[in-house]
This record gives sequence, structure tokens and C-alpha cells, in this order.
Amino acid sequence: MTNNIHPTAIVSPDVEIGDNNFVGPFCVIGGMGAPVQIGSNNYFGAFVMIGSPAQSVSEYSNAVMLDFKTWTFDHQDNTTGVIIGDRNVVRDRVSIDSGISKPTIIENNCYLHSLSQINHECILGENVIFAPAVIAAGSSTFLHSCQVGANAVIHQGLEVGSYAMIGMNSTVTKNVPNFALCFGSPSVVRGVNRRGLQRRGICDEDIEITHTHLMTGDYAIPDSVKSLL
Repeated sequence: MTNNIHPTAIVSPDVEIGDNNFVGPFCVIGGMGAPVQIGSNNYFGAFVMIGSPAQSVSEYSNAVMLDFKTWTFDHQDNTTGVIIGDRNVVRDRVSIDSGISKPTIIENNCYLHSLSQINHECILGENVIFAPAVIAAGSSTFLHSCQVGANAVIHQGLEVGSYAMIGMNSTVTKNVPNFALCFGSPSVVRGVNRRGLQRRGICDEDIEITHTHLMTGDYAIPDSVKSLL
């Protein structure tokens, strides 16, 4: 099975890519000095950029950026690339930067809407959804099945828990617990992600107990909810 690569797209010969991927117009994947690995059955919309150098002034000086590809031959430990799994949808104008000391990773079945930015060393677990124009700062982690609303900004080094929901236009400055609904600028935990748990068949009683746990620390998270992790 072959890949469907638009004639205007640039996919570097050194990119490791699986089968049945769609690469849209004017994409640039690899070829900038960092390794890129891509699985199978992924969709990349127009103008997607994958594998550009990490946006780090402290690690990469202005002089380095003038000939980054050559610099990486002597500093391979400082450029770890991008790893993308299978069955992801990456919509138009999304950028995914390379890692510095460890790779930027997108696992399987993620959906990244247009204009989202995934900075160096971010990790996205399975089934993560970004609405348009999300900015994930460097080394932030998104555990499986979390969702992030449009125009949200996640501070570097933070973790967003599984099945958590971040509201649109939020500025996230603290870790977000599993199952939480979080929004605001700065964002705070407002309760449980009710809709997310309802979609997965969790009963109302267990949702309420989880809400109480998140807001007060009382009670334990029910087994039906913990089983989702």
C-alpha cells in the first residue's frame, strides 16, 4: 500500500513513514536536521509542518539556526525529532516541533484541529483532541482521551490528565487532574468532565462522586471511573 502525497508537499527522503498516509498540499515533513518517524493511516492537511527545530533560544542560538541541519551532525543528542503513531488526523497549518533531549511524541488516534502548535518534547497519548489554535508549550503532556478547547494555552512542563476537558480560551498554569473540567484565565478546576464520562457510559451517581472528589477530596473515585485509566 502506498502513501498519497500531494505533488506540492515536501517529505524528506530520510523520513520513516508507514503506509496509507495522506499528505496534503504544501506540507513540509522532515529535512530540517531532526529525525521524523510516522506510522500508517494518518491524515495531514495543507501546510502542516513536522520536524522543525525546537523553538528554544537557550538551546539554539541565532547562529545555530542559520545552518541548523549541518549543526545537528555534530550535536545529535540535542535534536531528537518527532514520532507520530497511527490513525491520527492533523488538520491544516498545524506545526509539530522536534524535541531537544527527547522526542516529541503523538501516539494513535489523535485529532489536531487547524492552527494547533505542538512544541518540543510534548507527548500526546492516544485519542487526544485539540480544537483549533491550541498552543502546547514545550514538555507538556496530554494523557489519553483528554480534550483541549479552542485557543487554549498550556504552560510548559504541565500534565493534562486522562478524560480531562479544558475550556476554550483557557490559560493553563497548573496540572489538570484526570476527569476534570478546567477553564478560565488562569484556569481552575470547575468540577468533573460530565459529558466525557457520560459518553463512556458512567452512571450519574459515579459521576457525582467523582465531582465531589475533584472539588473537595472527599470519597474515592469509583471503580467504574478508575477503570477508564
